[in-house]
Amino acid sequence: MADLLSREYEINYSHIDNRGIAKPSFLWNIMQDAATVHAEALQLGPETLHILWVLSRMKVRLTRPLRPYERIRCETWCPGIRGVSWYRCFAFYAGDAPVGDAQSMWVTLDPETHRILRPSSFPIAEDYLHTARGELFEPLPKLSCDNVREHHIHPVLYSDLDVNNHVNNVRVVELISDALDLQRQPGFVSSLQVNYTAETAFGEQLSLLCGTVNGARYVRGAASGRTRFEALAVLTPFDA
Repeated sequence: MADLLSREYEINYSHIDNRGIAKPSFLWNIMQDAATVHAEALQLGPETLHILWVLSRMKVRLTRPLRPYERIRCETWCPGIRGVSWYRCFAFYAGDAPVGDAQSMWVTLDPETHRILRPSSFPIAEDYLHTARGELFEPLPKLSCDNVREHHIHPVLYSDLDVNNHVNNVRVVELISDALDLQRQPGFVSSLQVNYTAETAFGEQLSLLCGTVNGARYVRGAASGRTRFEALAVLTPFDA
C-alpha cells in the first residue's frame, strides 16, 4: 500500500491575489487533488466503494507567504480512524524547506441517502490504520462566535458547484477570503481552520457573517437559518 503520496504543484498567476501572494484556496486546491489521488491509490475511491467522500474539518498552518512560480511539494498520509472520521495529514515543502502543514477529518456518505457510512463497514479500511508516518491527531475543535455582523450575501451559482452539485470545499475558502477582506489586509493567512457543517446547493442565498475570537478572525456561512460552514483565521504580518 502507498502509505505516503507526494505530488508537486506550481503556483501560477491564477493562484495569486492582488498582493502578489498565493490565495489561501491554493493549498485547499492541491490538498483536494492529493487526497483524491491517494484515496484512489488506496482503493478507497468513490467509484470503488460506491461512496461520497465529504470533508468535515480542515486546519492549515503556513510559515510564510507563497509566491508566483514556486513549486510546492505536497505530501499526504493517513494517520488513522476515530469513530466516523477518517483522518488525513499534509505537509508542504518549497524545495527541501518546510513551509506548512495541515490536518483534516473526512466522512463517507451513502451516495443515495447521504447517510454517514462508518469506516468499520469497509474491510479495506483496516489498511488505513497502517501508515508509515504520523500519529493520530486530536479532533479539530468546534468553532463558534457570539457576536457576528453580516459582511455580504453570496448567491450560489454554477461556478461554486462541485461534482456532488454543492458548493465545493475550495470555493468555500474563497468565500471566506472575501469575508476576511484579504485584498486590503497587511498580512497573510498563517492559520485557517474550516469546519464544513452542511452542504449548500445552487440558488441558495449564503450569508457571510464575521466576528473575532481571541484576536482571530471568525467567519460563518449560513443559509435558510442554518450554518453551512465556519472558519477561524489568524493573519500574520508579511515581515513577521
